[in-house]
Parts: sequence; C-alpha cells; structure tokens
Amino acid sequence: MDKNYQFFMKTNIDPYVGQWIAICKQKIVSFGEDVKLVFRIAKEKHPNERILLTRVPDKETMIF
Repeated sequence: MDKNYQFFMKTNIDPYVGQWIAICKQKIVSFGEDVKLVFRIAKEKHPNERILLTRVPDKETMIF
C-alpha cells in the first residue's frame, strides 16, 4: 500500500475538513479550497514526486 495513503488514513485531518489536501513524502504539503492551486503548490515543492490529492469530507459525509 502507498505510504502517502497510509499516512492519510492514520493522520488527524480534522483541521482540513472541507478542504483539499496534498500529501507527499508522508506530509501534508499543501491545502485549501482550490484543488488546482493545492496541486500546483505541491508540485512546485516536490516536482519529481507523486502527490496524493484528496478532499477531506465534511463530518456528515458518509464514505462507502
């Protein structure tokens, strides 16, 4: 399993509810409401790395 995904699953992401987050090298490297900007900032910081990009769901959102 991808280490960035494992990081995402075990990290407290409550401060990012409703926002997009970019994870690289097992760290949150960028976050915000504009997905394109979040990704661009992450790629500027880590141009040769794979970025995990995900939206942190609201508390009421159910994921199956």
